[in-house]
Amino acid sequence: MANLLHEYWENQNGGEFGPVRERADQLRSILTPGARLVFSVHASSWHQAMRMHNDRLGYGEYQPTEGVPDHFYSEEEVAEQDAYLTNRTVR
Repeated sequence: MANLLHEYWENQNGGEFGPVRERADQLRSILTPGARLVFSVHASSWHQAMRMHNDRLGYGEYQPTEGVPDHFYSEEEVAEQDAYLTNRTVR
């Protein structure tokens, strides 16, 4: 089963959560300036990641939007993330 690394970053104005991707790292300084890494989780789908996110932040049970199917990660997405993580530098 394919699992992606997800991270939650937070600054004084809020936070951001999602799979580790180069574009997310590039935009963080603009969208969430001064953010610090709070936690990381590995998940096989978006809904699983959001359940872990809500649990860690004490938000209660995650309720997916009605009619929106879960996105299960592919081996291709894992390979892309692994390639990026090999050379990742986070500021």
